[in-house]
Amino acid sequence: MKRVPELLAPAGDWDALVAAVQNGADAVYLGGKGFNARRQAPNFTARALAEAIEYAHVRGVKVYVTVNTIIADEEMEEAARFLRFVYEAGADAVIIQDLGLLRLARMVLPELPLHASTQMTVHNTAGALLVGEAGVRRIVLARELSLREIEALKKGTGLEVEVFVHGALCICYSGQCLMSSLIGGRSGNRGMCAQPCRLPYTLCDAGGRAVAKPEEIGAFLLSPRDLNLSHRLPALAAAGVDALKIEGRMKRAEYVATVVRIYRRLLDRLAAGRFFVLPEETLTLAQIFNRGFSSGYLFGRPGRDLMSYRRPNNRGVPVGRVLAYDRQREIATIKLNLPLRVGDGIEFWVSEGGRVGAEVRRLLVDGEEMDAAPAGAVVKVAAVGRIRPGDRVFKTADAALLREAQASFNGREIRKIPVDFRVHLREGEPLRVTVADAAGHSGVATTQSLAVRAEKRPLTLELLREQLGRLGNTPFELVGLAGEVGEGLFIPVSEINAVRREAITALAQVRARVPQPLAEGLFAARLKDAVRAPHPGARGAAVYLAVSCGTPAAVKAAVAAGADRIYFGGEEFRFRAADGGGGVGLAAVADYVRAQGREFFLLTPRVAKDAELTAVLAFCHRTPAGALSGVVAGNLGLLRALIEAARVPVWADYYLNVFNLQAVTFLQEQGAKGVVLSPELTLRQVEAMAGRSLLPLEVLVHGRLPLMVSEYCVVGAVLGGMGANRACSVPCRGRRFALRDRLGVLFPVYPDTACRMHIFNSQELVMLRFLPALVRAGVAGLRIEARLEDAAYVSRVTRAYRQALDAALGGAPQAYEKIEEELAGGDFTRGHYFRGVV
Repeated sequence: MKRVPELLAPAGDWDALVAAVQNGADAVYLGGKGFNARRQAPNFTARALAEAIEYAHVRGVKVYVTVNTIIADEEMEEAARFLRFVYEAGADAVIIQDLGLLRLARMVLPELPLHASTQMTVHNTAGALLVGEAGVRRIVLARELSLREIEALKKGTGLEVEVFVHGALCICYSGQCLMSSLIGGRSGNRGMCAQPCRLPYTLCDAGGRAVAKPEEIGAFLLSPRDLNLSHRLPALAAAGVDALKIEGRMKRAEYVATVVRIYRRLLDRLAAGRFFVLPEETLTLAQIFNRGFSSGYLFGRPGRDLMSYRRPNNRGVPVGRVLAYDRQREIATIKLNLPLRVGDGIEFWVSEGGRVGAEVRRLLVDGEEMDAAPAGAVVKVAAVGRIRPGDRVFKTADAALLREAQASFNGREIRKIPVDFRVHLREGEPLRVTVADAAGHSGVATTQSLAVRAEKRPLTLELLREQLGRLGNTPFELVGLAGEVGEGLFIPVSEINAVRREAITALAQVRARVPQPLAEGLFAARLKDAVRAPHPGARGAAVYLAVSCGTPAAVKAAVAAGADRIYFGGEEFRFRAADGGGGVGLAAVADYVRAQGREFFLLTPRVAKDAELTAVLAFCHRTPAGALSGVVAGNLGLLRALIEAARVPVWADYYLNVFNLQAVTFLQEQGAKGVVLSPELTLRQVEAMAGRSLLPLEVLVHGRLPLMVSEYCVVGAVLGGMGANRACSVPCRGRRFALRDRLGVLFPVYPDTACRMHIFNSQELVMLRFLPALVRAGVAGLRIEARLEDAAYVSRVTRAYRQALDAALGGAPQAYEKIEEELAGGDFTRGHYFRGVV
């Protein structure tokens, strides 16, 4: 048999867990009620979680527990205790996002295997090596990697790699989305994403005028199709992928059952060396749920072929077209191209009023009521709506398919574990029964009674096989029986049944493999050591003002207006092609800034795949060390590579989601010299961290914050004709765009020169009035994010913050309400400084 990757299934509740196990998953991932990126799923209480692990382990299935959110300092001890509970319950690994939790877990529970969540945004080899060296065993890779990139990363690290193969796709790099957070306070990094990507938008120019009509292309410009790599399993296995992950902890158990069953069949065929996918299997995957299917980024950027512009939810499968509609009787006549049954759900795609849904309660064929009709039949069904001849009909729910799925998690054991029994029986001795599985686990039991001479029907191996094989609805089945049975002996049947149950129970307990509890004293000592408050070094009284700039002119304006530190570089946005801002010489800008006595820091992109990362490093090596005051790392891979180069100080940017002191300490231990904190922190949390941090901390105080970064570009796909096999005409060059939501709010959209899309907040962050509070909090620096802005804007904003900062440092803060309104045009936000996130 050929080695195949592990099949990993979602379990949002108990039924989904059973569905995954009974339909052939090798492992499941599930979450508790907290610290969970799917907090809106039912999830598991502590007791149910322990029972779930036992249930899965008895049946030979691994369990990975999701603890994949960013965690506040005040939650960290609770998170550590939850990890302890998970470990003692027998979990095979935990899946984590937070860098601070990674550090804490390694210190408190080094015995517990760790997997890096896709929320860590690991997308290059150096980033994978960093978390691997920190103690992570497996990486759940960013979904934006191609097959070639996956294979190279696997070879370059030797770590286990896990990739998504089926289910919903995020349009943004996971772990990099702030859209739900900054718009509605529901953070995707905290497990409460409101899915704004599934809402309607209109592509506009910067002035808000539509440049593409929703009625022509569709309104759901950020809604991807579902991933389906069922046909690509041989390529993924050949690339060295260790685990194939099905998305769906928010999906029903019927979905989990069906998708796992199909993928189990495909992997079993692959293992046997005869891989193929039947048309009916492809149809089944589409029928259970689909928004249309895509191969994601496995073979490069698919452009508009990634997207489901006209529908953000399940579309079902096309089942026929309307031939006629009787409005008085509300009866539709449909020509079928697929079978239809009573109980199926259907939907009419009507030209007016969107979609019309109905359940097939009666099915008429040639005037006769039928339970089912075959493909090619003309049927009549009841439906209410503006239905017209020619309208397409989709089957959104298949009653038979749902019944089949439900039968797999109704309490009946489907997948049986083969076991062998061995018996020993001699006169005057008890019957001794040993049951063992193929892995060598065993359970032993003996009867209370001793064997006596039989008066009528003596025991034989055949009679014992009959009794011991009555395993009923246990997960086991008898395949072999051997041993020694003396002639003419008798043991009561009731005791044979009892000893069978006892031996099976003992085997199940061994298979459950619950580890020894961690001694309370040891855990407490480890925890105390891990969370001990650090003693920060002496802080200077001064607080610097940093400005991120996008052009040399903006840099000069920031310096003239009083910036202490200039950030330059990062992503280069295409709209600057028309004003000469693109492709500027970084070395010349650095020389100018240093000549003015200010600090110059190179910004780096938050997404840099291996080839791009190499280019950034090459530039840093070409630049004289004295020209740079430091580099700000936008992702984990750049952080590791730049620190390893050891040329200039390296800071960690806010894209790393630093939300707690443990994360700050982790980065300090990696070699970082400073940290830009997450914009999802409150002012109170910032103050608490700044007073105890070992590293200088910087916070964002002004500007449009990025909401998303995506390999998909809406401008290139909609206006540039970008598709899987079609190049983009680059309509973004020298132009600015925005997405208008259903409330009329405009979100600026900026494609960069790597053809990634960046979506920015509609409102500017403005914290001018609260600079005194931030200064008192003890932060080292304040950052204005102005890479998108011109020199006049940069001059005006920098000057206002310079004055406010000087006043705050001088102990004479002033009133800035009017200035704030002028800076942002009266429409601005405080971000999360006062409201926080859920």
